[in-house]
Amino acid sequence: MREEENKRSSKNEENSFDLQSFLKKRWVVPAVYLVAAAGVLSAVLFMQGGDESSAPGEGVEVVDPSQDGMYGEEAVEVTAANEVVKKPVVEEEGIEVVVHYFDEAGSAEEKEQALVYYNNEYRQNKGIDFGHVENASFDVVAALSGTVLKSEKDALLGYVVEVDHDNGIVTHYHSLDKVDLAEGEVVKQGDVIGQAARNLYNQDAGVHVHFAIRQDGIAVNPSDVFEQPIDSIGDAVKKQQEAAEAEEEAPAEGTEPAEGDGEDKPAEEKPDALGDEDEVEVETPAEDEDGAEDSDEEENTIG
Repeated sequence: MREEENKRSSKNEENSFDLQSFLKKRWVVPAVYLVAAAGVLSAVLFMQGGDESSAPGEGVEVVDPSQDGMYGEEAVEVTAANEVVKKPVVEEEGIEVVVHYFDEAGSAEEKEQALVYYNNEYRQNKGIDFGHVENASFDVVAALSGTVLKSEKDALLGYVVEVDHDNGIVTHYHSLDKVDLAEGEVVKQGDVIGQAARNLYNQDAGVHVHFAIRQDGIAVNPSDVFEQPIDSIGDAVKKQQEAAEAEEEAPAEGTEPAEGDGEDKPAEEKPDALGDEDEVEVETPAEDEDGAEDSDEEENTIG
């Protein structure tokens, strides 16, 4: 009897010893924690699966962010903010400037090359007219990404497209052949807008496109901002305004300080910069091509 009790006692001791050895192993405790965590997570997921409040409400559209077009408008704005201003042509080979931008600070010769003769008047060109050396048509593309503000045919200017780039910046494309853009349509930089054509306003330019950049209605010389960030347009406008203010504050041309009483007296007359023989008869410059849309449209429309 005592012998059997001793055997049972030693057997219990062996079992107790085995359990202690098992618990002393390093991987046991982490394994227990993982099993417990898995159990808790399963319980939470099970409870959420039966809760209808976690599902989208009726009428709520679930959109996959990976789908094309998601945040499309925002993407265009971000892209445009990082763009540099490009010329409105696909390839520059064979393309030349047929009428330059009228710069108030330019020389007499440069100003003469920036006048458009229409309706018996010389008008300042507040953009750049590009043409092909062979007077052939060519693709006109968006200089910047943006949204179409205007797309229509004008009696004098041909097809006209205006693209908005936010912050008051608008690019103008005149003298185009038929275009298929609608107002509100988004265009990306380099997208074809139309083809260069002729118009009645500047017939001497032949086949061309008139390209202009304006911010808050103020024209900017495109040559000053080509290959520059879009923010350079605002800088160019600021410089123009500062130059205009400085010119207003400067003494009037043809006067010089008088001696004694401080009054101004006429200075000696200076010869014309072009010379008497080379003088070009130019009437007071009227509105530029962008303003020609407001003029009387007595001419026939372009075919």
